[in-house]
Amino acid sequence: MAERQIVHVTIPNFPVAVERVVHPGLRNRPVVVAPPGPARSVVMALSPEAWSAGVRRGMVLTKAMRYCRNMIVLPPDESLYLRATRALIKVLEEFSPVIELSSYGHAYLDISGTGRLFGPSRDTAWKAQKEIQRQLHLDSSLGIACNKMVSMIAAHVTRAPGLQDVPRGDEFSFLAPLPVRLLPGVGLQVERQLRDLNIHLIRDIAAMKPEHLALAFGRYGFLLHQRARGIDDTPVRPKRAVPALEEEMVLPEDSNDSELLKKVLFTLCTRAGERLRDVRQRAGRMELRVRYADYREEGRALKLKPPVHSSAILYPRALGLLDLVLKRRTRVRRMQLRLTDLSAGLVQLELFADPAVERRLKLEFALDALRRRHGSSIVHQGAEYGRQA
Repeated sequence: MAERQIVHVTIPNFPVAVERVVHPGLRNRPVVVAPPGPARSVVMALSPEAWSAGVRRGMVLTKAMRYCRNMIVLPPDESLYLRATRALIKVLEEFSPVIELSSYGHAYLDISGTGRLFGPSRDTAWKAQKEIQRQLHLDSSLGIACNKMVSMIAAHVTRAPGLQDVPRGDEFSFLAPLPVRLLPGVGLQVERQLRDLNIHLIRDIAAMKPEHLALAFGRYGFLLHQRARGIDDTPVRPKRAVPALEEEMVLPEDSNDSELLKKVLFTLCTRAGERLRDVRQRAGRMELRVRYADYREEGRALKLKPPVHSSAILYPRALGLLDLVLKRRTRVRRMQLRLTDLSAGLVQLELFADPAVERRLKLEFALDALRRRHGSSIVHQGAEYGRQA
């Protein structure tokens, strides 16, 4: 069996880097990407020149402007970043079919067993880096290791264009002197807790007994200890071509208004239900994902038992997921509802145990018929309707 070799590819400051390819006049100038309008807009991406002036990601835009008065502020262009990411994946597919996209401009490649085609893993990574620059005009940082976590950290600490190779067996020695915040799952709160325990470097975590970490962090303490030692068995997971029905919406303006987000979710559930009934399908699994203004994504999923095609049932289930997903104060930019485990046939009898459910489903089929005949704007359901399920 081939020795596992994982490459993590990252395009630093991806939104700014892509904007500079499209608009060369932005090169060597302080640039940030931030949503227009709201007084509390925050910096989502920035150029090295803006960083040198004191601007930081997540900084309120008005404060950032005080640090760098000649800064160029660009609104986010989701469609541009999506096209650039697809182009990046197309380049990487020349070197491996096993690719996992982690976010815009960041991807994992499993190049295990490709040595006969491209040579040693370092040569493969170097060729991929050259192709990214040649075809897309983007500088990249690449990390190579025997697992995803170490390759990701290696890419993160390497200045673009650069390549960091961590040989098998050297994972811990590579990680040991690095700050704890580089470990996956160590956010501000965990970092603060570790600092209170006088733990600042990854080697400090590895030196502790897992049981002691568990006292402070619960079951995550055992995982934290594993990661500090460079252990990660997570496979590279390519996006599977699973039959699915997806609905998504980009908000006109980033928002964390709970009532507005519920209305967006209600719209997605209404559309999804209409499409399910139109193709005579039922969904057995639901996934809800949100993308925040700082490009971080969160998602949750649940099984739908029995499978359903009623919008009035989808909405309260999705509402429960929304409560689980929205754990940050950051504004939301996009919401996506994905329904899988699709099946056809008769609806399970237990679905009609409540006569009210049967009445609502009949109403939905009647509304569907009206829309097909007169157009989608002929009738709209109120949000109260969705809350009755």
